[in-house]
Amino acid sequence: MGLFALIREDKLFSAIYIAGTAVAIASAMVVALILHIRMGNIYPEEHRDRTVYVKSNFKDGDSFVSYSGYSPLAVEEMFSRLKCAEVVSANVNEEYVFHFSACEEIGKPEVPVTVKFTDANFYRLYDFRFVDGRPYTDEQLQHAEKCVVISDALARRVFGPRATSPASGAHAASVVGRQLQLNYLPYRIVGVVSEVSPLLFSSSADVYLPYTVGDSREHWRSSEVSYAGGLMVTVLLKEGCTYQMLKDELEPLRAKYLSMLRQATGRDYTFDIDAEPHWARTLNFDPSYDMTTGEMLHNLQYPALLMLLLLLLPAINLSGLVSNRMEARRAEMGIRKAFGAKRRWLLQQVIHENLVLTLLGGIAGYGLSWLFISAMRSNAMFLTMFGRDNAPVGSVSLQLDMFFTPTLFLIAFACCAVLNLMAALIPAWSSLRKPIVESLNQKR
Repeated sequence: MGLFALIREDKLFSAIYIAGTAVAIASAMVVALILHIRMGNIYPEEHRDRTVYVKSNFKDGDSFVSYSGYSPLAVEEMFSRLKCAEVVSANVNEEYVFHFSACEEIGKPEVPVTVKFTDANFYRLYDFRFVDGRPYTDEQLQHAEKCVVISDALARRVFGPRATSPASGAHAASVVGRQLQLNYLPYRIVGVVSEVSPLLFSSSADVYLPYTVGDSREHWRSSEVSYAGGLMVTVLLKEGCTYQMLKDELEPLRAKYLSMLRQATGRDYTFDIDAEPHWARTLNFDPSYDMTTGEMLHNLQYPALLMLLLLLLPAINLSGLVSNRMEARRAEMGIRKAFGAKRRWLLQQVIHENLVLTLLGGIAGYGLSWLFISAMRSNAMFLTMFGRDNAPVGSVSLQLDMFFTPTLFLIAFACCAVLNLMAALIPAWSSLRKPIVESLNQKR
């Protein structure tokens, strides 16, 4: 009897089995999807596996004055010369959340926007897709020119639905060169990028502008401690370079500057460099300063155990369902064994049949996990997982590469296989071990 014929024969069993599998897979995949969105290489953060975030800890031993970031001078003298760095970018510390409003002209409707202050290397660090225009240059950064890069979503919200829209074809209206009013101050638009989902905290914003622009430039540097300021440094390591190599290269530069600072001021300062790869920012279940691959795997055990638990509990219920079905099919199995069918072949067939049902449930569960993430994307508790609970986020966009990659497909398939084996193997093996005569008497 064909596999799908068995499904049609016992529709109630098949429906319950597929539904139970779908719920189990959806629960496990929600955990996997959240981890993927936080850790995976997703537009425009295509190189998260080589990204290291660097903060500082300057402290004056005689007071409570401290600085958690760097100045432009520190970026130039310490980080721009690193041999293991492919790109070094500085942007305003992500702990600051900026609430701005934008409009086409003063007097026209305003929309709330998120703003990120960056340097020119920010567009080399992240692989933005420019719909129109280009990024601002290092020269524009140095001269504090009031120029901005905006998202295509904001362009459509402010300038109309046809603004820089590929769907509009020849009728698309370019906004490059036009002015955008930010908090009632005019800024010239130099580029438009494809929208980045707000769930990608490090790279997403509605508006990007040079960190040298604005009335708060004095916060980016300290008058006494020349390396201290409000900039966080992000380093993209060269291929083949490791986090440890970056630490080893920074250590003598840190010690040299600390020695010079003490000689110049006569005060007892401490200067520590706080660097962490992208996975360490995400997997903070068991914080560690080791930052090795072993530590990453150690931290991954917590979501892995959660996924296993979410699969195990439904598997117990499905195992009872399979056991009842095997009892109903004992006579059929007895007849097959009487005609020479081997127990191993029958066991493979039962597992194969349940694997088909599990895969169907897995597909449905994968879809349910998408729907769950989509439904929860604007929920405050959900946004907290991505550091956006205090940001003025409206509609949270989702990208296809958040939901479907080869890695996620393999995780979903592995979940299906594990669930199938736990649910079907034990009851099927127990039923097939019974003698042929006992199985045939089941027919009476």
